[in-house]
Amino acid sequence: MTAVDPRSVERAVAHAALSVPGVAGLQPGLGRSLADAAHAAHAAHAAHAAHAQHAPGADAAPAPAPAPGAGVRARYARDSGVWHVEVRCVLTEGSRALDTARAVRARARAAVNRQAPGGCVVAVTITRIVGDVRDRARTG
Repeated sequence: MTAVDPRSVERAVAHAALSVPGVAGLQPGLGRSLADAAHAAHAAHAAHAAHAQHAPGADAAPAPAPAPGAGVRARYARDSGVWHVEVRCVLTEGSRALDTARAVRARARAAVNRQAPGGCVVAVTITRIVGDVRDRARTG
C-alpha cells in the first residue's frame, strides 16, 4: 500500500528526466494534450458567456499551463506493489538516444525510489529529436 500521490511521483520524475544532458523537454501524451485543450476551450467559452451576460466576478480561470509532470505518467499497481512509470522525451540533436534513454531511466528510478521506496518499472520513449538552437545561430 502507498500513500504517495502519483502526481508528486510524476513531478519528481519529470525534474529528474529534464536534468539529463541531451533531453530538450518532455512531450505530454495525447490524452493529457486533449484534456488540456478541452479545458482551455471550456474556460474560453465560460469567459465569453460571462462577458456576454455582464456577470460581475464571473470571469473564468485562465487555462492552466501544462502540468509539471507532463510527459510522465506514473501509476502504482497495488497487486504487485510496483510503480509503473512512462517517460516521453524529446532529445537534442547530437545526443545518443540509447545512452540518453538509459540515463533518463536511471534518474527516473532514483526519483521514484526517493518518493516511494520499493519496486519500480520505467519505460522511456524518445518521441523526437530537435536541432540545437545554439548551433543554428552560429551557422545562420
